[in-house]
Amino acid sequence: MIKENFSLPQTYKKKWTSRLVGAISPYLFIAPLLVYFIIFVLYPILQTIVFVFMRYEFLRPDRRGFVGLANFYKYFADERVLETFWVSIKFFLLYVSASTLLALIVALVLDRVGKAYLVTIYRTIFYLPVVLPAGIIYLVWTWIYDPTWGVMNTLIRNVLGIPWPWDKWLGDPFMALPSLAFMSVWRLMGVTMVLFLIGLSSISNELREAAVIDGANEWQVIRFIELPMLKPTFLIIFVLRLQVLGLLEEPLAMTEGRPLRTTMTYGLQAYNISFRDGNWEIGYGSTWFLMLGLFSTFIAIIAWKLMHRDEPV
Repeated sequence: MIKENFSLPQTYKKKWTSRLVGAISPYLFIAPLLVYFIIFVLYPILQTIVFVFMRYEFLRPDRRGFVGLANFYKYFADERVLETFWVSIKFFLLYVSASTLLALIVALVLDRVGKAYLVTIYRTIFYLPVVLPAGIIYLVWTWIYDPTWGVMNTLIRNVLGIPWPWDKWLGDPFMALPSLAFMSVWRLMGVTMVLFLIGLSSISNELREAAVIDGANEWQVIRFIELPMLKPTFLIIFVLRLQVLGLLEEPLAMTEGRPLRTTMTYGLQAYNISFRDGNWEIGYGSTWFLMLGLFSTFIAIIAWKLMHRDEPV
């Protein structure tokens, strides 16, 4: 009897320890991602919010200070905002439409491939450009677009025999932005393809089989079953691709906004304001990025509302 009385506290201690471990262990798994989020996402966002109310010139420490809403007044009076934002909108329309359409077609075809190893091979081929170093890709595509020695002109003229008048590609005001968009489609289409494959895998095969039994052909299955059930995937892709409005790396590495500022995107202009032009006005440049973030959030909310407007409350 005495032993049983002394064993009760030990039993309760084990139960309490087990509950504590069970409560803490989920957070231990997400701790690395949480640390990454705090250091590389949350802190920069908070720092940006602080900078928009400051005159923060990196090369002039003596001219730093609180300026209130002065950066916002300057932003709304800056003609470069609408000019560069229109360039980003055009790139967004070119890239997102082409990338989404091609990725959807590839995903629909791969979803109908019967052999799993073939799906794995093709999926790897299409996704490979995503994991390649971006800097090397930009250098290679700059060489591909070279008007004298580039592969693109050689392919079009000598192999296909097409009389193509816009042979300067990155040096032509008409072709520079579409050339960047084409390269980006090749580089990042694999991400969109994988998202579509995930969405297609969640569709029940019974629905497809029932439609076929009722006499539906392949196009009708796609049109009336698969595409409507891919609406959440389209929303995810649209929201993720809003980051293209702040496009920076491609024009920075390949064109630097040339020719005639036809590839001077919103993100590249904000980068130049912050780190290249004048005294490196990081405070004013932060205002550009903050306003873009607010605009993208607003568009994402509208897209989500439109996507769910027909759902019952």
